[in-house]
Amino acid sequence: MRKYRNILVIMEAKSENQLALKRALEIASLSPDTKVTAFLVIYDFSYDLTLLLSKEEQEKMREGIIAANNEWLQEKITQLRKQHQELYAKVLWQRNISEAVLQEIADNNYDLIIKAAEEHGLLDSMIFTPLDWQLLRKAEIPVLISKDHPWNVNNNIVVALNFSEKSNNRQRLMNIKLLRNAQELATLIGGTIHLINAAPPMLPSTAIELPGFSPDLYSEALYKYNCESLANFAKKHRIPPAHCHVKEGQPDDVIPELAADLKACAVLIGNAGRDGLSGAIIGNTCEQIVDDLNCDLLVIKS
Repeated sequence: MRKYRNILVIMEAKSENQLALKRALEIASLSPDTKVTAFLVIYDFSYDLTLLLSKEEQEKMREGIIAANNEWLQEKITQLRKQHQELYAKVLWQRNISEAVLQEIADNNYDLIIKAAEEHGLLDSMIFTPLDWQLLRKAEIPVLISKDHPWNVNNNIVVALNFSEKSNNRQRLMNIKLLRNAQELATLIGGTIHLINAAPPMLPSTAIELPGFSPDLYSEALYKYNCESLANFAKKHRIPPAHCHVKEGQPDDVIPELAADLKACAVLIGNAGRDGLSGAIIGNTCEQIVDDLNCDLLVIKS
């Protein structure tokens, strides 16, 4: 079984509470051969105001900032190497953090990114994309957005499945991929897997005006179809019926509610990775729920 053996941790400059690094070390403690890289991207915008300085003075200033941050990171890493020997530090000077992280992923064989969660406002989603949203959309490897809570033995791991299109082979493969990642995580932390699904009701504004068409009957049929699909999927993959949960509602409402009810330590979800205007206006389910979850979010790319 493949394990998470090469983890990239996105560090927060000068912060004492490094949630992402803490989560990485929790995972690494259960798999001693795991390599963890603490990656710190720095840029001091006062550097842009040094145009009157010579090139040598500018370079000296830049090197001084890098050295100070590297010293801070090395000191933190040295203290934590008592917990895990395969722990490394890397500092990079780069204005655009998301570009630096994505390039680091492209240049090295990482199999998991861990980053601490951020709080987002409405304007964040409409005007610019914060780093964690950039990673959720563009990273080709799993992204774990961590929150401040413990991972304990026998914690519940929630897998959010999608059965919206009967003949969508890509969707079917994503459901299997999500379960496989959940099984790997469950093996690492001794967790219990629960499968969940949201059955969106038909809203009155979208009801089709046809003779004899009933939105209530349509929603009921959709709910029944999702229940049957989840039960069949669970049976095929030997997940107990008691660990299967379908709830009527939109995914961005249902997933956080069920995760809270199940006291999940992590939720796994697939990401279609919308970009451009559709990504800014519509967003992805994983982006819509990340703020509402009280647990970690592991996003798997199709």
